[in-house]
Amino acid sequence: MTMQSGAPDPALVVLVRHGQAAAPDRAGRYFSKAPVPLTEFGRHQAVQVGGFLQHLQVDALYASDLLRARQTAEIISTAVGMPVRYDDRLREVDTGDLDGSTIEELQRAYPAFLPWVQAGFRQGFASNVNHFEVTLRFPGGECVLEAAERAVSAFRGICERHSGSCVAIVSHAWVSSSILCHVMDIPVDRYFRFGQVNAGISILRAGMDGRGMLDGLNLSAPLELLAGGSLPLLDRATRGSDE
Repeated sequence: MTMQSGAPDPALVVLVRHGQAAAPDRAGRYFSKAPVPLTEFGRHQAVQVGGFLQHLQVDALYASDLLRARQTAEIISTAVGMPVRYDDRLREVDTGDLDGSTIEELQRAYPAFLPWVQAGFRQGFASNVNHFEVTLRFPGGECVLEAAERAVSAFRGICERHSGSCVAIVSHAWVSSSILCHVMDIPVDRYFRFGQVNAGISILRAGMDGRGMLDGLNLSAPLELLAGGSLPLLDRATRGSDE
């Protein structure tokens, strides 16, 4: 099926960040590549995403093979009746020797890497002067730019194979943001402009080159999770007394 212009129809892509994972652990350690499972709340989030996607005709389901993404995708798979296709190019940035670091360890020995936790895990405010640099490579690992290159390669392949179809992709915060940069044809060093809440759903349309448009970001996410949890929510009891 093609559009009137003769160009192939775009792929309709549902981009999902995995549900809440058990990081930091009880010792305060943060992980990216280690097999960190979902929390109970994270599993609940994945169930909600599955319920959302049940209203769509999903033709294919892809996911990172890291445990937290795999568990999220398996729950979604049950909801939509579609097997998961795993692709290790959709993994989060490889944090190398710093995987399992605590805040105190980063502050003491690797302060330049603190935004990994502040802007990544905690989804804190990132700006031109306060974000994780796209070319900053984790010791023994990779940088965001390198992760983006492999992830975009995977994404373009998905768009080529599923032109005119609806596909879901379960991945990670910085990888998803890098994909959005490619879709919107903006430099990948602007990746930090996109907030990515756990189990956030983004809707986009992309041609066979992976370029296209963003139709929705963090759809269905609870207000208390948006903006890094900084929205000034009214207490229901207080609001009721004012009405």
